[in-house]
Amino acid sequence: MKRICLFSFALLLSLFVTAQQLNPSYPEIIKSFCSQYEPIEAYEDYTAFAKKREGWYVLQINKIKSDSILKEILFYSFLEKKFNDLSTYYNKAENPEVEKHLERYLNYGGSIFDWYAFERIPYYGYNGWSLDVIEDFGNKENLSDTIYDGVGRAYGNLAQSYTWHQQGGLYPKDDTLHVKLKRLQYPSAARVKEMRQALINSITKFELLGKKNPQYVTLIGNAELKVFNEYMSAYSQLTMCKQDKLAAEFIAKANLSEPYIIQAKNYLNSCEPDAVLFTYGDNDTYQLWYLQEKYNYRKDVTVINYNLLGLPVYIHMLKRNKSVKITTPDYFIINAGNDICYYKQPVKTTVSEKGISLQLLLQRLYKRKNVIELSNNTTAPAYLSKSAYIEKVVAGLKKRIPLNLDTYHYINDIIVFDILVNTINTRPLYFTTNIISYLENYIREKGIVYELIPNNATTSTQKIGTTRELEKFIIEKYKPVLSVPDKILCNEGDISFFTLYYTLFNYYLAKKDTAACKKWLLKLEESCSKINTAQLKAAKNLIYIYSFTGNEKKAISLSEQYAAWLNEAYLKPSSLNGYYSKKAFTDELRLIQSMLSVNNYESSLVEQLLNNLY
Repeated sequence: MKRICLFSFALLLSLFVTAQQLNPSYPEIIKSFCSQYEPIEAYEDYTAFAKKREGWYVLQINKIKSDSILKEILFYSFLEKKFNDLSTYYNKAENPEVEKHLERYLNYGGSIFDWYAFERIPYYGYNGWSLDVIEDFGNKENLSDTIYDGVGRAYGNLAQSYTWHQQGGLYPKDDTLHVKLKRLQYPSAARVKEMRQALINSITKFELLGKKNPQYVTLIGNAELKVFNEYMSAYSQLTMCKQDKLAAEFIAKANLSEPYIIQAKNYLNSCEPDAVLFTYGDNDTYQLWYLQEKYNYRKDVTVINYNLLGLPVYIHMLKRNKSVKITTPDYFIINAGNDICYYKQPVKTTVSEKGISLQLLLQRLYKRKNVIELSNNTTAPAYLSKSAYIEKVVAGLKKRIPLNLDTYHYINDIIVFDILVNTINTRPLYFTTNIISYLENYIREKGIVYELIPNNATTSTQKIGTTRELEKFIIEKYKPVLSVPDKILCNEGDISFFTLYYTLFNYYLAKKDTAACKKWLLKLEESCSKINTAQLKAAKNLIYIYSFTGNEKKAISLSEQYAAWLNEAYLKPSSLNGYYSKKAFTDELRLIQSMLSVNNYESSLVEQLLNNLY
């Protein structure tokens, strides 16, 4: 057995910076700050970091006042190569919980992108970083691949600054092209011209990146896919600006490789005719739009990006195009005070408030019938019940679909609710993810998407029907798109592939049907005979399936492949692999043990890694 030597945990925390790096990395900065000082995480204020020309800064930011900076202090000087004492500004940490802070800053929410940006962009994390990057690197040639990445993102950020993604205090007051636009105000011809040039510059830098290093890996895939996404981002932005002719120029030049086209077809072909499909990222949106607009493929499916629903102009575009029925009034969308709606405990609960129709709830929100007071002396719309419902007519009878609302919902969700109310009885509704908490138990897997249904999807009858449909989809329609080392990287393809099969395995595991599990394992292996590094996180649950079906060799082999990858990610954290605390690393190793133990299998490597931790 090949053994892997581990450093002690104490030494691990000092290894975030490689010997080749002249300056500390983002994780190193977090570690150093949080081991000495207590970051402020009050409701209104939070501590953040920025990398500027001079060095690493610690920022105190106010959430309520449009994320305005309250103070910024130089923490590490690039010139002097030293950390500065910040005890005047921050309280000393009595019992530093460094791993807890590292997990929060590196792994949660949008922080993965911040980590990636700090890794690859020369300057980042402050208002004006893109202008500084462009000034210092925009006209230089023969840059490293990471700098090309950073400059491309800087130009992309600059392009957005001409529309609705504006931050205050960055541009001179007499710069009319950067006067903040109103929420439904469209950019002038001069703004569009500057934006278009910035978009072209962004694409050019990413194309140079692709030529320099075709296998360069980003958060969304390889360099080729990043170039494609930049073309489609330009198409999307210009379309929202009512610049359809200019938008068409970018989509005409965009080029997408066959595997990604197949994956887009997998998404669209999972939907019934005339469906509405809610998507959530770049790769489950741009590829679908590309296929629809460039090849007129499955244009009956209306693809709506959930994240873009936070932009009033995107909502307005959907209303203008009449691609889907939206009845949320413009006066509600225009008011920034309606961007978040909150649950408010009613003084006296009535029967209707315990279960209110979603349509009535929305009407009350639009009229601000109830409001909640915020700490900045403003108000936000409020709803008095967390239980709502929509009704779908099935065979002439109305069936209620319950929604379990959260303590607050963004405008994105309000528009989704609006579309659900107006579309539930006229068009099939789908989502590319199953994380829609308010529709829990009423969405089921349909191909590689999730369908809203009028029945509880957890019943045995529904599970049988779902399983049979998925089996038919795999055999008759599905064309897997999987990562191949040194050739293509498609995270969505890997994830959807294993998720699809896991649904079948879970069904047959519950029935203790070993024969059926073996049958579908063989079918899986026809498409994926060998697990590569890019697939390990998505494929790890196969350890349990191999154990359950008695394949000791493959169970142990996959467990040790995954454990070795985990060990590398633990010792050398990166934005692409994520951050693993000692506890998270231990939990994953113990999970491997438990998956092997179903058939009393053991891995000497996993045991060794655990023993070396304690």
